[in-house]
Amino acid sequence: MAGNNIYVQGSYIDIHDNQNVYLSVDKAQVNVADRVRKDDVSLPENEEKLSGVLASEEAMRYWKRLQQKGFVDERCQLKPETTRKQAMYIAEVFAERLGIGSKWKTFERLWGISNLAQEKWDFQQTGTLPSRSKEIDRIFED
Repeated sequence: MAGNNIYVQGSYIDIHDNQNVYLSVDKAQVNVADRVRKDDVSLPENEEKLSGVLASEEAMRYWKRLQQKGFVDERCQLKPETTRKQAMYIAEVFAERLGIGSKWKTFERLWGISNLAQEKWDFQQTGTLPSRSKEIDRIFED
């Protein structure tokens, strides 16, 4: 679908080439953690193991807390119930605590999602924190 555009209009996400709509889905039906089961296909090439600062002792303490609160699984991947806004907020606070410079790229690659910066922009426009934000803040308290 090269050359197609993705538009968010109201509650729908449309993929089209300005003549034909190829896909139109209600945003409520899209989940950031939707994935193909591992036994159906091999894992994506971009699925990385934790390394560097994300595998530090401090980071592992945060990963464990995130897992205990149900945001990520044992592989530090987002759980289906974790929203994109929560993922953005987790990435932002995590990066701030660990001094990660390219936070969006780091977490987008790790979680296999994109456009976390757009979620941040939306947050700045509305001023509305994601659900469970106080719980996320407590995870990163020492």
